[in-house]
Amino acid sequence: MSQAVFAEDKKENTQGKNLKVAIVNFQKLVVESDLGKKFIKSQRSNIEKKQSILGKLEDQVRKMRDSFEEKRLVLDEKARDEMGEELAYKIKELQRKREDFEVEVKIADSRFQREIMRAVMKEVKTVSEQLGYDMVFSSQAPGLMYLSPSLDITDKVLEQLNN
Repeated sequence: MSQAVFAEDKKENTQGKNLKVAIVNFQKLVVESDLGKKFIKSQRSNIEKKQSILGKLEDQVRKMRDSFEEKRLVLDEKARDEMGEELAYKIKELQRKREDFEVEVKIADSRFQREIMRAVMKEVKTVSEQLGYDMVFSSQAPGLMYLSPSLDITDKVLEQLNN
């Protein structure tokens, strides 16, 4: 009995026509859209600034380490311990800044992914409806990007489940 319902739904949902299916290159949309270009430019600038800051801190740590290695044998124990602690603190500071930077980049990337996904999905839906597509898939992830509501048989399946 349920097979007849599904066959009937298919005919009903496609209105006796062939399905129109399209493909979207999501990666191309990200790289070539104004939104994507703006994000990439902004991220590149942000990364360059952070790398400059990290580079300066790395130079400080390198100079401190070199100085410590040069003076280590001639310094008294107290001065050597103080210099070693300061060097250790700078190394930890550098590690923290690197980790913070990586987290910032990941958060910005995640926000951008959500933002561009929302924009792309909205436009895919609009274009699909205008051109009469029933389904649109991405040629990479995220997979199905648009499905005509006429193909959704959820309510019929739910009705069958509840009978």
